[in-house]
Amino acid sequence: MPRAKRPNQERAPGGRPRDPTVDELKVSIQEYIDKCEEVGRFPTESGMMIHLGLVGDKMQRYLAKPEYKNVWLWAQQVRIDWLENKMVTDPKCATGCMNALKQEKNGGYVDRTVTDNKPKSLNIKLDGVGGKGAAL
Repeated sequence: MPRAKRPNQERAPGGRPRDPTVDELKVSIQEYIDKCEEVGRFPTESGMMIHLGLVGDKMQRYLAKPEYKNVWLWAQQVRIDWLENKMVTDPKCATGCMNALKQEKNGGYVDRTVTDNKPKSLNIKLDGVGGKGAAL
């Protein structure tokens, strides 16, 4: 019969460490955000993943875990908030911030309203132009 997991301890030597709880993951992300704020740096998604030690398959596994979904959304909202505030308080950064906000991982903003994706056409009727009608 398998042994029960020990919730607040790491696994035995040689075993895979347990995944962090939602609160532990959020604390680690907040540490990264705080470190970025200290130096006036934007908390990028890639920087956050490096800070968390999540690369490749491990990153994909963590991103796919349903229990972490709200933490990833929270981290995205923090990054969007940072960009929006920087854009309106520092005019020199507005274009760069808007370019970052247009990326899907930072909000996927568009800078104009898109009403539909149907192609537009303009038909010009030239009845009576040219030929005998034009000579009169």
